[in-house]
Amino acid sequence: MEVGKQEPKYGVLVLDWIIVNICHQARRFDLGRSSLAVAILFVSACASEPPRNPVPYEHINSADVVGMPGVRVWGDELSEVLHLDLVHSMQNEKPGLFPRGPDGAFQYSGLSLSGGGDHGAFGAGFLKGWSASGSRPTFKIVSGISTGALIAPLALLGSEYDDNLEAAFTTVSATDIYKTKSILRAYWRESLADNHPLEELVHKFISDDVIDAVAQAHLNGQRLLIGTTNFDTQRPVIWNMGIVANGRRPQAYEMFRKILVASASIPALFPPVLIDVVSDGALYEEMHVDGGTVGQMFFYGAAIKWRKVLSDASGVDNPDDQSTLFLIVDGDVDPEYQQVRRRLIPITNRTISTLIKVSAWSALYRMYLHAQAAGYEFQFVGLPDDYESESNHPYDQAEMTRMFDIGYEMGRSDKGWRSTPPDF
Repeated sequence: MEVGKQEPKYGVLVLDWIIVNICHQARRFDLGRSSLAVAILFVSACASEPPRNPVPYEHINSADVVGMPGVRVWGDELSEVLHLDLVHSMQNEKPGLFPRGPDGAFQYSGLSLSGGGDHGAFGAGFLKGWSASGSRPTFKIVSGISTGALIAPLALLGSEYDDNLEAAFTTVSATDIYKTKSILRAYWRESLADNHPLEELVHKFISDDVIDAVAQAHLNGQRLLIGTTNFDTQRPVIWNMGIVANGRRPQAYEMFRKILVASASIPALFPPVLIDVVSDGALYEEMHVDGGTVGQMFFYGAAIKWRKVLSDASGVDNPDDQSTLFLIVDGDVDPEYQQVRRRLIPITNRTISTLIKVSAWSALYRMYLHAQAAGYEFQFVGLPDDYESESNHPYDQAEMTRMFDIGYEMGRSDKGWRSTPPDF
């Protein structure tokens, strides 16, 4: 990496917020630094905790979403529910949607979309460019986490939604994603920022018509899987969004968007999302946050055995499979050199970017090994090594447009795919 190359800006976002608000409060109340610190500690000690009714430990495996049983599974253990659903999807596919190979082999294409905040502009641009190349397949399964979760519904529905993706990632700015709070107010709350703008943005681009289209795609045999993190259990959760989309109206629309917001809700920066569940007739609340908290991307991971799904769907032992898993990583996953300054913000920024990158490496290796064990092809793409941000601010519209354009050109040229994780 070249000296001076920009790191992701989330450490800057958090620390800038703290510094700016401390200075603002000091000026506003004419307080010295020590007096302000005492005041903040006093407010923090006196602040009342927002109420919630968490799921007791003994009920975590029996709790179901109110009015929507069977819509999610744990992402770190085998799931008979998800297994049977995928078998059912293959047996009920719309004719001609996923034709077999000349020798009768399965030829499915799956897509996994990573987290990455404003770097989602790269993934959106790549998808549109991939459509322009004429080689973009119809996806059997699309999975997404965080910003990838916001892209995933439109990616599943195909190229006719590419313009929606472009608008979502080139016409928005930070004020369309979050609204920061004063430091004193934040001590009374659960996050540094208010995510109502994000909720409104999701409502705008994931309209009722989009959710209806996902519901129909599910009936045609496609699957949309979204990842969140159950914060109390520290475990990944996979949501079968087609079942959600086919739920009772208007609750289905509200729950669909709520899950997408939860998947993109970075802990501490955004408030967690509470989802009502029931167990043994009692109502509780699960706390869900950004799916990237436990992994930057996923497909179905440890939740199913792909070969057994194909076997059960076809009635043939060990059927021939020529399927491919494509991963779009919204960021650069290769190690990068940078001379880190001995200052709090650069050190914090470097720490956050390193933790995110290591999480992405771990997810890539895990998914690659699953592909090897299951016998399908593995292909991933990310921002090029020589990408260098021209902005120090998150969700900078000009920089997001630039990333979209980079992704578009890579997708249109159908280049950049890699068949093994970094340094494998």
